[in-house]
Amino acid sequence: MDLTLVAILVALGAAGGFSAGLLGVGGGVLMFPLLYYVPPMLGIDRMDAKTVAAIVVSQVFFSTLTGGIAHFRSGRVQTRMAVIAGTISAITAFAGSVASQWASEGFLLVLFGVVTVIVVVMMLLPVPMLAKDTAVGDVSVSSLPLAVYSSLTGIVIGFLGAGNFIFVPILIYLLRVPTRAAIGSNLVVAIMSTASGFLGKLITGQIPLLATVLVVTGAVLGALAGERVHRRLSSQTLRRIYAALVALIAIRIWLTILGLDS
Repeated sequence: MDLTLVAILVALGAAGGFSAGLLGVGGGVLMFPLLYYVPPMLGIDRMDAKTVAAIVVSQVFFSTLTGGIAHFRSGRVQTRMAVIAGTISAITAFAGSVASQWASEGFLLVLFGVVTVIVVVMMLLPVPMLAKDTAVGDVSVSSLPLAVYSSLTGIVIGFLGAGNFIFVPILIYLLRVPTRAAIGSNLVVAIMSTASGFLGKLITGQIPLLATVLVVTGAVLGALAGERVHRRLSSQTLRRIYAALVALIAIRIWLTILGLDS
């Protein structure tokens, strides 16, 4: 592996890690298109979608671990909610990650495209009254809907190596959790769900070791920087950045699906 590719992978990992610390999305929603599209733009052979998904789930696990610890120390994690959602999504993510070895590249791209569109639409909705910023300790979420949403999110994570970005809008708009508590708690959920997704891809031999180590190194550093910036931004600004980021990614993915990219 030449130095140019090493630098690219570390830089892309840092970008994904930064989004994890800033927005609580694990970085997967950004890392999948970055790893899939950027190397070919720089004259490097494109990695297939399965390899990208395997690297992404590894990067997401380590960046969420770093960012999650930082948010937990700052009091932005609702522990009960995070543990329930994390446990359930971890189980379904493992199942999805094992099943992903039989999924086609086209299926993975369409799944990613559909999910990003759903997230963008949700993030453009008015914020529910109960989702305003309140004390994390006052947050209460019903177990049954939390379990259902966690199961669906875990399956997507298992297939794509990314999917925790779905859970932030679910927490805010469907379960009415305050923005900062949703972001912080989602990182803890991501640690648990991507740990099993990472294990599933590891034992099935889908993870390229060297490329993954380089991406993860950048991700850990980026996550620490992202959490520091998070402290300085308002909840409304964070939601707007979240929606804009996912919208750009959705457009790029659908251009590929429809055969309109160059």
